Amino acid sequence: MRYRKIFYLPVILLLVFAITGCAPGEEQPDEVVDEGEQVIAKEEPKEAEIENIQLTDYAEEVGFSLTSPEQDNFTVNTIISLEGAITEANNLTSDHLWVVLTGEEALEEFPQDEFNYYVKIEDGTFSHDLNLHQGAGDYEVSVRAPSNNLNEEVYYEMASFQVTNEDEAIAMDVQYTEYGVFNDVQLQSPELGWQQGVEESVLIEGTVPEDHAGDMVLVQVEKDNEDRQIMFPIEDSVFQGKVPLYFGEGIHHVSVQSYDEAEGLYYEAASFYADNQAAAEFAQMEKFNQYIDRGVTLHEPAWDTNTMQSNQEYRIAGEIDPDMPGAEAITHIIVTVKKLDAEDEEAGYVIPIENYQFDGMAYFRFGSGNYEVIVNVPDHERQNQSMFYFEGVARIQHEVIDIPDERGLLPSRGIESEHPTIIEQAEEITSGLTSQREKAKAIYQFVAQHVAYDVEKAEADIFNIDDSALSTLESGVGICQDYAFLATALFRAIGMEAHYVEGYAGERHAWVEVMVDGEWLEMDPTWGAGYVQDGEFHFHYNEDYFDPDPAFLAETHTREGIMY
Repeated sequence: MRYRKIFYLPVILLLVFAITGCAPGEEQPDEVVDEGEQVIAKEEPKEAEIENIQLTDYAEEVGFSLTSPEQDNFTVNTIISLEGAITEANNLTSDHLWVVLTGEEALEEFPQDEFNYYVKIEDGTFSHDLNLHQGAGDYEVSVRAPSNNLNEEVYYEMASFQVTNEDEAIAMDVQYTEYGVFNDVQLQSPELGWQQGVEESVLIEGTVPEDHAGDMVLVQVEKDNEDRQIMFPIEDSVFQGKVPLYFGEGIHHVSVQSYDEAEGLYYEAASFYADNQAAAEFAQMEKFNQYIDRGVTLHEPAWDTNTMQSNQEYRIAGEIDPDMPGAEAITHIIVTVKKLDAEDEEAGYVIPIENYQFDGMAYFRFGSGNYEVIVNVPDHERQNQSMFYFEGVARIQHEVIDIPDERGLLPSRGIESEHPTIIEQAEEITSGLTSQREKAKAIYQFVAQHVAYDVEKAEADIFNIDDSALSTLESGVGICQDYAFLATALFRAIGMEAHYVEGYAGERHAWVEVMVDGEWLEMDPTWGAGYVQDGEFHFHYNEDYFDPDPAFLAETHTREGIMY
């Protein structure tokens, strides 16, 4: 009997994307090699000198013989020794045997009843101890050797026999694929393929050859038809890290994939099982290629962050490797938080980096539901003065429960309503006022009279990622977005719901709406501030654009949406 070589289904490379409205792509291979084995032809086995072991004609052709197991050694406790020789080993297309153990009765815990070994042939001999991987019971052992025809990538069966394991204990090895063996991917931890009594995570540590092309390994964790992937960097041929057992109590299958440069894909190299005793389920976290390439390390959220969240605040903290190319250009971390299955419910947050460290807050502002958090860094190759580009380094998903919808009250990008200076200014502006309408008008008037329109910035169409309410309050100059940032932040600072409105007024424009006595009131403090004449701004406060008639506003302003 002959078999095609086993190819394990590749894991497609995760592609980095710029968060400019485009989703992360996945590159599909033109062809996916069939998974598993295919029987090509059958040969009738013939009786060998050892009564219970059957050898094929191909075994005789290549001079295959077994010295172990011996005739009286077919009932064992877990371990069976496989030893023998191949006189024509130099003519084979590979220097490994393929040995398949098949349990007569599959255990419920493990979806596959087969276990594969690849046994090295050295100087025409081979020797390896095989663990009967499912504990007590009967096993079929199939020993296969590579073809001696250079044009064939197949294995021929040499021998088959049955063996009985009397040991109830499960003593499974780490299972290596043919790809893993041939590419010398090795795990030092865990040492065994069946990890019992673990809680929440399992440590992996392994090595790849010095000439390995990839700079990371992918680790896939599976349970009950769910799977998640994480990655670990390779440093000096070593990879290591804690693998979260994402799916709570029960058996998780963990596989390690390494990069194949020729195919441009990740292939499974080794795998094991871990029986998790902890009930906690961890958030799904994906780290994209740029996480490594840009030298980002996230401390919060971490691999053991719970999938269930009940706080509105969500901490983002970590560091940038200063030795990575372009590290000095990463001045901010940009976080986007989107409520899934909801249109236009997305908010951005900007966290400054100081001394290559960052620590700040994002928010689940849209109430309970399922959220996606994407951590981004500036795309330094695509920046220009009127547009800011950024690219994702990590994505985390959460189920959020028991929180209110406070989309119009919480801080967001450019709207630092939680900052003490903003709060102090808002309270000073509205001091002594009792009605919401009075407070709204006072803030409109303050912003319109405090901020001078920046003609040069407007004409040059300049955009800075750190433009904000605070910088506008301190500088006293800005364009429409800066007026809107400041007014919105002042409202939120005193607990009045407010939105930054995006739209057009002859060109891109921004204004504000605020909740007053249960109804939304619109205002445009930019147009209430004054006018530009001969390239120069002139203060000329007016109240035409404080709570204007909707028909009047619609003559000049076209609303596009809200930037939360």
